[in-house]
Amino acid sequence: MDPQIVIEYMAFGLFGGMIGGLLGIGGSVGIIPLATIFISPDKQQLQCAAMLCNVAVAATAYRRYLKAGKIEWTFARRIVPAALLFVLLGVAASTVIDASNFRVMFAAFLLIVALREFRLLAMGSEHAPDDARELSPARGAGIGTIMGFLSGLLGIGGGVVGVPLMRAWARIPMKRAVVTSVCTMVPLSIVGAAMKSITLWNTPVDAHGATITAAAAAAESSTAVSATASPDNALIHALFIAACLIPTAMIGSWTGATINVRVTGKAVRWVLATYLPIAAAWMAWPVISQWMSAPTH
Repeated sequence: MDPQIVIEYMAFGLFGGMIGGLLGIGGSVGIIPLATIFISPDKQQLQCAAMLCNVAVAATAYRRYLKAGKIEWTFARRIVPAALLFVLLGVAASTVIDASNFRVMFAAFLLIVALREFRLLAMGSEHAPDDARELSPARGAGIGTIMGFLSGLLGIGGGVVGVPLMRAWARIPMKRAVVTSVCTMVPLSIVGAAMKSITLWNTPVDAHGATITAAAAAAESSTAVSATASPDNALIHALFIAACLIPTAMIGSWTGATINVRVTGKAVRWVLATYLPIAAAWMAWPVISQWMSAPTH
């Protein structure tokens, strides 16, 4: 791998890890858009690498919050079961469907969440710890379903969905929502990364290193595919990317979680509200640019 690309991945990992540790949203929501714009690696390999990176980001943030005495599973235990089930479905769906429309809808969701948070900040509104609603099993399962499916489908950290939903549906204060998301992300990221890795195991790549999907393989004869495939597989390429991302992502995650512990909840909310529109633009831009460049008839 070119040294310049390695450095770029390391920078993306540091940024994604810091945002993930600070906001409890996982690192890939920062890593995937940046890597897509500046490097344009194979989508399936990048998602797998980012999901592997999420494990490191979530585990590092969990350890930092545990050290600070902030970890509690009151709400997370109601979110995790559905999240684990639907991340498997999301990963399976990611190998057979075009997720472009989901990316645009997800970007729109992030914009709506950001506007809501800005409105609450302007009103000076925040939920006190004793104002949080009881997170019913149904609400917990709903949050877990959305977190898990989008995490598996898009390769993102489910916390970027979970944190806003926890605040909107259960009125959970910002810092508690972040910690709950981190608790959820630990098992969610492990299961999601393992499932995604399995889908790429023994999946061939073409002469340019791009993943040969099941659909592409079915469209061609097995002879034609084997003739263009290289001896390695897509998982090996994903592991190389993950190896570049993870070390700096862990540093960033510890740093972000440390900042969260030391600043006010309102400061964290400002970061979230400011970052979400940026993340939305990053997520949607590759799809929008493709639409704009498509030939018209």
